[in-house]
Amino acid sequence: MSGRGKGGKAKTGGKSKSRSSRAGLQFPVGRLHRMLRKGNYAGRIGGGAPVYLAAVLEYLAAEVLELAGNAARDNKKTRINPRHLQLAVRNDEELNKLLSGVTIAQGVVIMSGRGKGGKAKTGGKSKSRSSRAGLQFPVGRLHRMLRKGNYAGRIGGGAPVYLAAVLEYLAAEVLELAGNAARDNKKTRINPRHLQLAVRNDEELNKLLSGVTIAQG
Repeated sequence: MSGRGKGGKAKTGGKSKSRSSRAGLQFPVGRLHRMLRKGNYAGRIGGGAPVYLAAVLEYLAAEVLELAGNAARDNKKTRINPRHLQLAVRNDEELNKLLSGVTIAQGVVIMSGRGKGGKAKTGGKSKSRSSRAGLQFPVGRLHRMLRKGNYAGRIGGGAPVYLAAVLEYLAAEVLELAGNAARDNKKTRINPRHLQLAVRNDEELNKLLSGVTIAQG
């Protein structure tokens, strides 16, 4: 993967590696595979599809975070908060068009369109930050990604929630387009080629990812 994606080989060792580490990615390939299976995007999911999707989303996350860091610095702040992520989206032509039908409150997700907004189910067990926000995307992992990156000196608590909501919406958008591409090609299984077609045939996604090369799998 060229650009900001975390390509390259994972470290070798005795322990079994996750699908993400085998692909040299930080984004959770296994969780995205479950999201693909649970959705009604296609009858079957090819093994390379969640890897390709994870690479696309990891690049988009890095893109949004860099813009948010710039917004924080422009406002003379050392901490990235949801407002800076919102400015990053609204001030970028392609991201703004992609997310034009989405409303995300600062800390609570209120999404129109395909996003999986709404409140998480209640229960006796302690909930993850993702479930408390009504999201499938891993808020904790995104928070670690924010802290490890050099985007800003500090990270506000609501920033990874906002970013997770944005990425979850974009994932659903890409998956719906990929499902359409699979059906157009008379296939019941989504594979990396259909995700590639989904990106290339969408004007805003194509512009956002124009400088990125992602191998199919």
